[in-house]
Amino acid sequence: MSIILEEIPLKNEHSFRSKVDVLPHIQVPWHYHPQYELQFIEKSRGIRIVGDCIDTFAEGDMVFMGTNLPHVWKNDDHYYQKNQDLRAIAWVIHFREDVFGLDFFNVPEMSRIKRFLAHSGRGIHIKGSTKYKVIQIWQKLNGANFTQRIIYLLEILDTLAQSDDLEYLASEEFAQIFHKSSNQKLYQIYEYISRNFQQKIDLEDVAHKANMSKTAFCRFFKNKTGKTFSEFLNQMRINYAHKLLAEGKLSISQIAYECGFNSPSYFNRQFKLFTGKAPKEHRLAQRK
Repeated sequence: MSIILEEIPLKNEHSFRSKVDVLPHIQVPWHYHPQYELQFIEKSRGIRIVGDCIDTFAEGDMVFMGTNLPHVWKNDDHYYQKNQDLRAIAWVIHFREDVFGLDFFNVPEMSRIKRFLAHSGRGIHIKGSTKYKVIQIWQKLNGANFTQRIIYLLEILDTLAQSDDLEYLASEEFAQIFHKSSNQKLYQIYEYISRNFQQKIDLEDVAHKANMSKTAFCRFFKNKTGKTFSEFLNQMRINYAHKLLAEGKLSISQIAYECGFNSPSYFNRQFKLFTGKAPKEHRLAQRK
């Protein structure tokens, strides 16, 4: 399966889309689109993948994503079981860079918003008081018409552009690699990794998915990403391990298996290789 280019429909009277989805579970596939996206999870839990950042999400999660950034939200397994009364409630805004005209964000007064949008190619996690300010404005936007819609969207963007309550999600390397590439095969490989990183992934299986020999695949992947396949896979797993260590709900051994490593000792070695610290040291540092 290839990564999906999502088409974002608009009403004739609107220049951008703002909606609230109420669903049994989140059902958007792994995808990207040319629009910027702001998403707020009012009710739902699961795993989100933004670029090469894998994290858990829950009620109150807010993320802003730049254009053409691959992402997916997947609910916890029990959301997909029959006879469940669970609901996923998500607020979403989509808008194009030229939503108000080709040069709108190039005027001097828009400089800080333009800077924020330029940095959003990595995906941005919005936290703290900024999140609650944005929700208050967004509630007004959802009930607004005509010019007021534009005013509230700009107010949201200005609030984000001035905030320090922001955390980048995808790595700079990922943003550089995937935003410069239109190679569908590379997207297919990344999709397969992102869906299966918690399981055992053999190089031969991935090469087969890419319709390549192992030798050709290794050469292609290193040329496109600057990393070997195992380095890229382990980096993604370590990124997820960071989040689980910070949450503090699982033991280090449990985290190793949850992230797809076949043994805690191998996980410890790889974590120290990528971060310079052992998982235990990292967890202790997070608590200080």
